[in-house]
Amino acid sequence: MKLRVLPAIALPALVLSSTAHGGGLFLPGSGAISTSRAGAAVASADDGEALSINPAGLAKSSGFTLTISAAITRYYMKFNRAGEYDQPAFAIDEQGYEGNPFDPVTNKPKPPLGIGTFQPIPVIAVVSDLGGRITGLTVAAGLYAPNSYPFRDMSGGYTSGDNFVNNTACSGSGCIAPPPTRYDVLTAESTALFPSIAAAYRIIPQLDIGARFSAGTAKAKTQVMVWGTTNNVEESVRNDTFATLDVKDGFIPTFGLGLTYRPTPFLEIGAVYNSAAVFKTKGSGLSIKGPSVDAAKVVGPIGDNAVGNRLRCEADGDFTIGGEVPACINLQLPQTATVAVRYKKLDSYGRLKADLELDVGWENWGKTCDFDSAEGIIRDQDCTSPGQFLVNLDAGLYVNDVFTEALQVNAVNLGLQDVYTFRLGGSYIIPVNDGSPDPAGWPSSIILRGGIGHDTAAARPGFLRASFDGAARTTATIGAAYRTPKWELNLGGGVVFEGTNRNENTGLDGGPCNPTPADPTGCGDGMFTDIEDRRGPDPTNPLLAPEVQTENPINQGTITSHYVLFMLGYNRFW
Repeated sequence: MKLRVLPAIALPALVLSSTAHGGGLFLPGSGAISTSRAGAAVASADDGEALSINPAGLAKSSGFTLTISAAITRYYMKFNRAGEYDQPAFAIDEQGYEGNPFDPVTNKPKPPLGIGTFQPIPVIAVVSDLGGRITGLTVAAGLYAPNSYPFRDMSGGYTSGDNFVNNTACSGSGCIAPPPTRYDVLTAESTALFPSIAAAYRIIPQLDIGARFSAGTAKAKTQVMVWGTTNNVEESVRNDTFATLDVKDGFIPTFGLGLTYRPTPFLEIGAVYNSAAVFKTKGSGLSIKGPSVDAAKVVGPIGDNAVGNRLRCEADGDFTIGGEVPACINLQLPQTATVAVRYKKLDSYGRLKADLELDVGWENWGKTCDFDSAEGIIRDQDCTSPGQFLVNLDAGLYVNDVFTEALQVNAVNLGLQDVYTFRLGGSYIIPVNDGSPDPAGWPSSIILRGGIGHDTAAARPGFLRASFDGAARTTATIGAAYRTPKWELNLGGGVVFEGTNRNENTGLDGGPCNPTPADPTGCGDGMFTDIEDRRGPDPTNPLLAPEVQTENPINQGTITSHYVLFMLGYNRFW
């Protein structure tokens, strides 16, 4: 038996995109125009949105352009867990709801900068050709946020005070049932911004290349419950530990490389590569034990007890035994690549009349670090990957205020696989004057946009969860714009369909896998299932190494989910 880290919090909700792509947590597009095309914009992007989509597209801009744009997103999720609340091993832990089916839980977040449950995801950029001082060169600067929705409140209103901390009065019908999502995520709130610079160069009239460099910042706060006693297979809430993690990273470097090539006036080819991005967040962790957890055992900072143990976090703060401890989480966002083909229909003056673009992308979510299944840890504790995250605490176990041993690094496997994305989108331009050339620039026009897309599932079968949107999805969007030679106003809307997806029951008889104190191993068959053969996540158990923890999947049942999108953007041209 090895002591594991506490709390190992469900931080997939912290995983934030450093690029504009789809799949995993991330939605197609970046800003109003590209999102209105369902993300099909790698070849067509030509304003400030190109900063995050394909930096080579900046070369199409002339003069000075200001882009202020946003996708306004709401995420709906409902989790209905299969099975029912178990009977606890001891009468003192009975709450009165045992034997009842799990109640469905719906996501009801309150994003701190949101409009109700809707969250604006911005893109702000300035683009300049430097007045033509360097022929073919265009530069840009700005910031963008991931086109994602990393906010969760799957608590159902349940807090650590309900039937939990120092509880002596709760009994029978007076007890409030905890949500079945409590081992995955109760609440999660993450924000990230990526200040960026970019440059594009027109090598020849048919070929543009571009590069983007970003230095992001991120912060996240997550609450979850973990097992506070060894093998709490009956999921007794009084034997849980309520855990909170609050972390941030002030420097997340990433880059993108892109090109656009026009072999004919009617055909354009685009390609973009985005590097992986490494998050090394630092902050604090706090755990509050349930009434039946051993009161003599508490977690505290390593401090002077760090002999033979490197300090992993070195976070600032006032840390005490039984209080907050230094915490850090390492994770990685995947490298991605997208290729695009765009067909353009031109009018008699050689101006764009309509276009249709197809984008095909790849996201490397399935990459993992070398995992030692015998030890239950990643071999290289500085390794990061999209498929795992490392939770490190500069903390140890104290028994009656005496340091006993340090907590170890905990690697949490998310059960992910590579994602493939497909986007088809386009536009149609309607001049609002006589259609003749305007000496000051393009004629005023109405632009209609639309698109459809599909992303394959990021989660392997059985690993859909409330904290991470790993479902396959289909996107449908529409948009419109009014453009003059000096400004452009963009509007749009869309829906991302995911439907109802099931994590199948893994019990021997076709029912839910539900270990009990009488039969704690396996799923009713008395056998132990190896980690690599399990078909879903188990509760985080800080007291046991994963290879000896009882299989106890927490997400059997159905997840119903979808997104609603609104887009709003403004371009100003000089």
